[in-house]
Amino acid sequence: MLKILADEHIYKLKEFLPEEVELSLFNPSAPLPSLYGFDVLFVRTVTKLNSKSLQRIPDTLKFIGTGSSGSDHIDIEYFNDHNVCVVDAKGSNANAVSEYVITSLLLWSLKRQKELKSLKVGIIGAGAAGTAVSRQLANFNIDSLSYDPPREQRDNSYESASLKDILKCDILTFHVPLNKNSDHPTFHWLDESKLSNNSFELVINASRGGVIDEAALLKALDNETVSDVIIDVWEGEPDFNNALVEKAFIATPHIAGYSEQAKLNASLILAEKLCAFFKLTIPDYSYLYAAKKLELAHIKFSLYDLILRLHPLKEYDADIRDLCQRPDKDILFQKLRTDRPYRYEYPYLKLENGFLGKFSELKKLGLEL
Repeated sequence: MLKILADEHIYKLKEFLPEEVELSLFNPSAPLPSLYGFDVLFVRTVTKLNSKSLQRIPDTLKFIGTGSSGSDHIDIEYFNDHNVCVVDAKGSNANAVSEYVITSLLLWSLKRQKELKSLKVGIIGAGAAGTAVSRQLANFNIDSLSYDPPREQRDNSYESASLKDILKCDILTFHVPLNKNSDHPTFHWLDESKLSNNSFELVINASRGGVIDEAALLKALDNETVSDVIIDVWEGEPDFNNALVEKAFIATPHIAGYSEQAKLNASLILAEKLCAFFKLTIPDYSYLYAAKKLELAHIKFSLYDLILRLHPLKEYDADIRDLCQRPDKDILFQKLRTDRPYRYEYPYLKLENGFLGKFSELKKLGLEL
C-alpha cells in the first residue's frame, strides 16, 4: 500500500485519494516527522525542503508535491538528483487570485471615485494567474498590457509588452514567481529606480513579497509617485511591514489565492499527478464543487457593500491591521491564513435575480441566479 505523509492543512486531500493509499498527516508548525517508510510527501509553502532541512532522503521517498502554485520553497534540483519527482499545483488558485485583483480594483475605484475604463493596467507575469487577471479585466472593458519576457522566449504565440510601455501604465499588478538567479530575476523587480522615474495610481502585489522593494515602495508613497497600494504578500513573511500595512488601501495576509475552489483544485491537481505517477485511479469528486446559494437580507445594498458581503477582503484587512503592534504577529499572521472559512468563488455563488439585475458588475464577475 502506498504511504503518504501530508500537511494537515491541504484541503480535503483524502477525498481525492484512491482507497489503496494510506494517508498520515503532520502539523506544519512542528518539526517535519521522519519520512522513513513513506513513498509520498505533500507540503505547502510553509515547509522548506532542501539539503539543510532534509539531509538524508529515505530510499522509499519517490514523490513530493506542494499544494501551491509556486515551488520556490523546494530545492527541486536537489530532490531530482535523488530520483524524487517534485510537482506543484500550478494554476489551482489562478481564478481566486484574479477575483482578488478585480474585487480590489472595484472597491478602490468606488472609494477613490476612479473610472477604471480610463486607466490602463500593466500585468507583470502572464502565467495562469496573470492570464486570468487579463480575462477579468477584459470582462469589465479595462485596458491592459501583459509583460512576461520569459514566456515570450518559450512561447511563440505570446508577445510581451515592452518594459517602457508597461511602466507607462496607471496600475501595476504582479503575478510572477520570486527568483534571484535567472536570466529574468524578479527579486525587487519594482525597485527604487523604477519607482522614482515613474508614477502609478495603484500598485497591487498578489504574487511574492520580494518582488517589490518595500522600503522603496514606502518612499514612493511618501513622495506620492505611487498613490495607493494593495498588498497581499510581504517580504518578511510571516512577519510583515507595519508601515506598509498602515499606508495600504487594502492589506491582507497572503490570502489572494484562498478560496474553497482553489483549495479543492490544489488537492485535485496533486491527486491527479500522484495517480498518473503511480498508475492509480482517482475517485469521483464532482460533489465537492457544488454551488452555494446566498441568502441575503432584503435591504438596500450599494455595490460597494454587496461586494464586501461576497468577498472577505476588508475583514482580512482589519485583522492584519490589528496585528501590527502584537509581539507574536508572525504567529498570528499564519493563523489568519488558516482559521477563517474559505470563501466561494463567484461562479459558485448563486444570488437572487434582483441583485443581478441591479448591478451588471455581478454578472461580469461570474455570479449566477
